[in-house]
Amino acid sequence: MLVAAGVFPHPPALVPQVAGQRAFELEGLRAACAEGLARLLRSRPDLLVVVGGAQHTVSYSWPVAGTLAPHGVDLEVGTGEAVLPLSLTIARWLLENHRGGPVPAFESVASDASPEKCLELGRCVAQRSQRVALMVMGDGSACRDTQAPGFHDPDAVPYDDHLARALGDGDVEALVALDPAMSERLLVSGRAAWQVLAGAARDRPVRGELLDYRSPYGVGYFVASWQLEPDRED
Repeated sequence: MLVAAGVFPHPPALVPQVAGQRAFELEGLRAACAEGLARLLRSRPDLLVVVGGAQHTVSYSWPVAGTLAPHGVDLEVGTGEAVLPLSLTIARWLLENHRGGPVPAFESVASDASPEKCLELGRCVAQRSQRVALMVMGDGSACRDTQAPGFHDPDAVPYDDHLARALGDGDVEALVALDPAMSERLLVSGRAAWQVLAGAARDRPVRGELLDYRSPYGVGYFVASWQLEPDRED
């Protein structure tokens, strides 16, 4: 059963060695990620599942690592074979910098996976154990302005604003309704992973909080925390 989830971005520049002299620009985002991960682990999961978009849907066996060499830094994150895609490599880095919790399971989901397949994957993930926590990696549109990696699209900011509200409100059905075609057009990397989250949390009461939403490089970055059961003191 899913008891908590955290949503995180995965820009390579989140890693200071990649950002170099511009590392200070994402200090606030790193702090929000640290807070989101601390909340996730405080949910006392017996299983932590990390989900992020990639070219293919793959389950990775522990131990496993990722590399940031394609992004200009000869840095491996974790131990084992460096096979993780970027989204899960950044998750591995975040986890390396925040000790505690169970050994994570890493799952990539194909970026072009249908909503139905994403929802089913989420449902299956939530059934793996009595207390499942889900770490969800995904970026918003890369078409927010003329400085963004993609072309400028006027639909980009409204898309990201809608997503930010959904993550802050714990609105599962808003994630279910994300359109794959529009997400692809707007160069949104997180759509499939967010719909895995929707499948895991569907038909459950969610308390959501948006911890950060920014776009320093013309790409939407989100940090959110979801709780799916009352705290003991409630």
